[in-house]
Amino acid sequence: MRLQTRAYVLAHGGDPDAMSEDDFRLVMVSYADGIIGNKKIISTLGSLTAGVFNYLRSDKSKAYSLEDIIGSAHEYIYPPLTEEQKQQEVNQRLKTFMASQRGSEAYIK
Repeated sequence: MRLQTRAYVLAHGGDPDAMSEDDFRLVMVSYADGIIGNKKIISTLGSLTAGVFNYLRSDKSKAYSLEDIIGSAHEYIYPPLTEEQKQQEVNQRLKTFMASQRGSEAYIK
């Protein structure tokens, strides 16, 4: 399993020798659990399941999200954003909202 994990890290531009043993072990566990290799399958089935559950739920209940369906695998597939990334996302959404107004292109840089 260590050899397969080293090959995976190398194939994706990483240096397995520069990684700490704890990080390498986390990658190895993720690989062994099938999370890494089955990312698209998990996200596709999770999205389909969430869609079906949202279709069947009552109007007053909370909508299901992908994170509700796939649980802890969500962090493997979609790591949490840093504070800087969150701020950039907020800025981008604001620019998109402002651009929806006619004639606003001259004011947005």
